[in-house]
Amino acid sequence: MVESNSTEEIKNQFRATSRLAAIIAAVVVVLLIASYVVITNNVVSLTNQIDSIRTGAYPVSVAAGRVETLLVQLQTLADRSLYVRTDEAINGMERSYAQIDEDLNGYITLLAESEMVTGTEGANLQAGYDKLLSLQEQLIVLARDDSVTDVEIAAFVNEDIRPLIAELLQSDIIILEESSDSVEALYANGSARGTLTITLATVLFGVVLVSLIVYLFMLRRRIQQQEIMQQKVEDALALAESASAAKSQFLSNMSHDIRTPMNAIVGLTTIANSHIDDKLRVQECLNRITTSSKHLLCLINDVLDMSKIERGKIMLNEERFNFPDMINEVVTIVQPQTRAKQLMLDIVIGNIEQEVVIGDSMRINQALLNLLGNAVKYTPEGGTVRFSLSEHTSRRVGYRDYRFVVQDNGVGMTEEFVKHIFDPFEREEGGFDHSIEGAGLGMAITKNVVEMMGGTIEVESTKGKGSTFTMTIPLKPVEASEAEEDFSELRGLEVLIVDDDTDVLENTTAILKEVGVVGSGASSGLEAVALVVQAHIAKNDYQAVIVDWMMPGVDGIETIRRIREEVGDAMPIVLLTAYDWTEVEDEARDAGVTAFISKPLFKSRLCHVLKACCVEQAVQAALHKKEVEEKLSGRILLVEDNELNREIAHELIGQTGAEVEEACDGAEAVAMISQAPDGYYDLVFMDMKMPRMDGIEATRTICELAVQDKRRMPPIVAMTANAFSDDRIRALDAGMEGFMTKPIDVKELHRTLRLYLS
Repeated sequence: MVESNSTEEIKNQFRATSRLAAIIAAVVVVLLIASYVVITNNVVSLTNQIDSIRTGAYPVSVAAGRVETLLVQLQTLADRSLYVRTDEAINGMERSYAQIDEDLNGYITLLAESEMVTGTEGANLQAGYDKLLSLQEQLIVLARDDSVTDVEIAAFVNEDIRPLIAELLQSDIIILEESSDSVEALYANGSARGTLTITLATVLFGVVLVSLIVYLFMLRRRIQQQEIMQQKVEDALALAESASAAKSQFLSNMSHDIRTPMNAIVGLTTIANSHIDDKLRVQECLNRITTSSKHLLCLINDVLDMSKIERGKIMLNEERFNFPDMINEVVTIVQPQTRAKQLMLDIVIGNIEQEVVIGDSMRINQALLNLLGNAVKYTPEGGTVRFSLSEHTSRRVGYRDYRFVVQDNGVGMTEEFVKHIFDPFEREEGGFDHSIEGAGLGMAITKNVVEMMGGTIEVESTKGKGSTFTMTIPLKPVEASEAEEDFSELRGLEVLIVDDDTDVLENTTAILKEVGVVGSGASSGLEAVALVVQAHIAKNDYQAVIVDWMMPGVDGIETIRRIREEVGDAMPIVLLTAYDWTEVEDEARDAGVTAFISKPLFKSRLCHVLKACCVEQAVQAALHKKEVEEKLSGRILLVEDNELNREIAHELIGQTGAEVEEACDGAEAVAMISQAPDGYYDLVFMDMKMPRMDGIEATRTICELAVQDKRRMPPIVAMTANAFSDDRIRALDAGMEGFMTKPIDVKELHRTLRLYLS
């Protein structure tokens, strides 16, 4: 699922990159077109303005400037007549007039006809110039006429020619200023256009350059993503091929592992049938059939659990449980396996402050059984399996970390296989015993379950030396209630703990110290006897002695016997063992034991035993007395569509003394309950999957009828092969009060019957 999400994320990134690259490419094209249009428009505008200057304002400005110069020259020539009136001078003046007039006429005509000259200045200039030509001719005539005096000529120049030239100069200056302003405006506009063109070109070039860089980056990223996707495809192909090979190997293993117990069941059934009169032989076959059936059920459960995990359907139950009961159940299951292989089982419980917690005890139990089962499975005879539990602070607020460590000195694993120990369907080949069975799913299930609970699991292993699995799970402690038993009466007691395991000594001493008990330790039976005798001589006897059963040299029973010989029977002595103490109960009592306690040692259990031995002497016998089951009475309705299952359940329930009635499906069960008197049935065992009406619908219908008719609804407990958490939730939501799975666990069946019928 994670791999699929990662691939899909890369695909989405690839699509996003492709879209962004396409957008950038489009932006670059648009910018290039925009830059072309803007620059072309500005160049055309500049060209038009240059043409305007060249064909309009500039020629006018030049002509006006030349007119001004020539008019000033004409003024100078007119003034010359005031000083020199020789024929040669007059002739020279006439030639100069002719030359100047030839140029001046063309410039004035240009100004008069130019569109750049606005108003009447051009026409005034032309008209004034024509008048000036006439006055110049008159001046020449007057200058040659000797009868005209110099005073008269001066008067003619000052009164007629000078004012007229001044007027012409004024008109010309106006035209010159206008043309100069026009040139300046055109130049300024052209300069602004040029600057704008350069600015736009620079900006557009920068934007295009940045866009191209981004595009190239995106293109490179797209190529990288393509390479990653290609690698993912190749990895997925390799993974698929590996998974296919692993599953093929798994099917091969499962074929062998399933056929092995099935062969035993079929074969032993045949043997039992052929020795039907030999009760002992039949009993032996049935016991072995039971063992093979349980093993087959474990294989099937592993496969179904793994399927649930892979589909994300597994659910965790958040319920209250206590460690002493849960660990005791685990140890009870593992003990026979260790005894059968003659393994030493060491159980060490650290300082567990919070024994009652909230979590999924069933899943933790499953994980521990997987770890301990593997340790037992892969440890040769005579080896040691060590299990320890300790409590630590947690990073999660309101939680405590509980660390479970399973250690063995078995065959161990190679470094390469350790990397794949938690992969589904994996089993290391080349082990010491090819007969070991299993689906190769236990470790994968354990890791998934632990991680779902927010925990971790680690493994250390050395080939030929053994393995250590460390599982850490955060759990929420339940706050101690006021009703919790008070152990203050134990304060001040002096207790001797005898065990060859130093960890057990340290942890037990720490537990006792918490409740105010003074604990001393002895690592052997001989040392314990010496300490007890020494305290007795000093008249400071221990109030109790806790002795481990299995110790090297002098064992626990012999130690108790010697203590009794030295100090008598007054002092309570408790036998501590990790095994079933009923096996040595008679021998231990003959030696003088007061009570028994099983490992692992939890504070509550240890304090209860000490309180019973040292404070409540009257209840000592109840600590080791076996439970005698009383016959039950009541009427049970068994709802089951499978005839064989119905027959088996009927027989098992009937053995307890309860009366059993049967229904073949949910519809029949509803009819029987609705027609029976109120309170007729004390308990209903309801299968969930049945024809016509299933157990869920039947339960809802029974609830509705009970409310409608105001009748007492009988408690309904699911008895079903639907063994998953969501099935349990569906059953409870429908109105059921309990949930039992098939195959029927006889102990669980009896517990349920006692709960509702006692």
